Amino acid sequence: MSQSEAHHLQVIYQRLTSDIDRLTAQLADLSQSARAMKQQLSSEGHLDLGTFSDQLETFASIEANNRQIDTLNARHDTAVTRLAHAQFLLPQAYFAKLQLDFGDGDHEALYLGKVGYTDENTNDLIYDWRAPVADAYYANRTGATSYQANGRTIPVTVVSRQQFIIDHATLQQTIDTDAAIGDPLLLDVLASNRSGGLQEITATIQQEQNAIIRENSQPTVIVDGVAGSGKTSVLLQRVAYQLYRHRDSWTPADILILTPNAAFSRYIRGVLPALGEAEPLSTTYSNLVGSWGRRFGLTISTTHGNHLVELAEIIQAPLSKTPAGLAEDAYVQSSVHDSLLTRMQRAWRWLQAVGRLPEDVSQWLDWPALAHQLGLAELTLYDQLYLLIRFTTYQQTTTAALFVDEAQDYAADTWLFLTALYHNAELTIVGDHRQRLAGQAVTISDYFDPAKTAVLHLTTSYRATGEITQFFAQFAGDWQTTIQAVQAAGTPPRQLAAADLKTTLADLPATTDQSIGILTPSAKAAAELAERLPNAQLITSDGTRTVRPGINILPLTVAKGLEFDFAVVTDWEASFYQDPQFGNNRRYVAASRGTKGLLLLH
Repeated sequence: MSQSEAHHLQVIYQRLTSDIDRLTAQLADLSQSARAMKQQLSSEGHLDLGTFSDQLETFASIEANNRQIDTLNARHDTAVTRLAHAQFLLPQAYFAKLQLDFGDGDHEALYLGKVGYTDENTNDLIYDWRAPVADAYYANRTGATSYQANGRTIPVTVVSRQQFIIDHATLQQTIDTDAAIGDPLLLDVLASNRSGGLQEITATIQQEQNAIIRENSQPTVIVDGVAGSGKTSVLLQRVAYQLYRHRDSWTPADILILTPNAAFSRYIRGVLPALGEAEPLSTTYSNLVGSWGRRFGLTISTTHGNHLVELAEIIQAPLSKTPAGLAEDAYVQSSVHDSLLTRMQRAWRWLQAVGRLPEDVSQWLDWPALAHQLGLAELTLYDQLYLLIRFTTYQQTTTAALFVDEAQDYAADTWLFLTALYHNAELTIVGDHRQRLAGQAVTISDYFDPAKTAVLHLTTSYRATGEITQFFAQFAGDWQTTIQAVQAAGTPPRQLAAADLKTTLADLPATTDQSIGILTPSAKAAAELAERLPNAQLITSDGTRTVRPGINILPLTVAKGLEFDFAVVTDWEASFYQDPQFGNNRRYVAASRGTKGLLLLH
């Protein structure tokens, strides 16, 4: 282990420690100064507006006090941010080092951490992993490369790369990564126990993952990735990267993550705070539709039985009759040859211009009669919300970027609704087309402008051992010959007759800090099994529980996106897994949940 690197860590650690003490004292002094200024302003807080000269002096005094307050606030905010970064970096100041040659023959050392840190003269001591120059580290090679910064391509030669395992002031291990990014560290991370929520992967981001995280050529990014390829981790790293890239204009409140269920939301919680960012907003699709329905005065309890696909086509065609409930003088503001959508949008603008907008937009139109005019039996509340968003050209401005995980599970109506509502937002959509367990599959890219959409793929599976990866790949259809594994072979999956489950679980080589996932075909089967295993926890789609050490019981639909040290799949030969359309997809999903061991019970 390099003594110079150990010494460098000591220097940085001492700097962070001393800065924490100094900044803590500085904040205390600033608070005291603020209190003193407040008392002074209170004692002098009368306004002398007698003569014009008195007014000028009074206003000048107020302006001077405001400048003092602004200065105090700025110094306070800077100290708070710097203190937070120093405290955040103290357990692990950095994780990697780059030696770069910018063409002058000198080798410049750059240390990468989860956030950046400078000295008092703004010299970079630690570079943020999201900084443009850090892209040279994730390029997965030494030698000549380049990175993009401020719209320019910067050529550079990567002389060497190193990774570090650090515990506060102790340099535990140095890994040379000239050939590939952190293979030893990557394998060490992959071998760790899955005993809780999702792990952040900053130190082990691979080249294909890095390309997706930093993709910024198009506003819409669609990622199709194999099981275990780190799709969710990449999505969250991309959230952090986008917050860094737009740090002058975006906050976590401008981000929305769409998750498949509450258990999944809890599973990913904490990843972004581990990257130095606040937790962004997240919700499920049904909750999202419900919340937007309330904004339009509609109480939407279900999205089933909708007609969005038909409506998307119907409103593109002309409708000669005035839509039921709409004033005829509003509809005649446009040509009879225009589409229904165009005429309704113009009608809304006209009503707005003449001050005749409806007080209750949900009652603007006669929905039952309009359904008959459009050739439909009814218009559900979900249908009504979609039409109102389209007809009023509603502009959603609260979300700058929308991130959608497990995207393969969403039907066509979801993409029609999201593209209507979030057409001004950047979108990152992540899924695996082979993990759809039921329903009609859709091609997501069909709903987006191809000129503004980047479609990318992840084909390396990192999660499971080689044996498990090879086993689940046989059910992956067109992915089968694409999936690549990086881990060692490990223990082959075992198929057992459904004997006593408690005995089977007792024979697993799991330790107390490892997770076991028992996957059932249905929520009912999971609940019944949980009653027989009192020491297990039941994870449901609408509950708050997520993966923990010990035994976790959950239906396959909830297990998607989650991972366990050992996966036990019940009823492997049942009709659920023999379904002619989705059987292989279900086996692919179930068999890819375990990282170290896989048991299939007949």
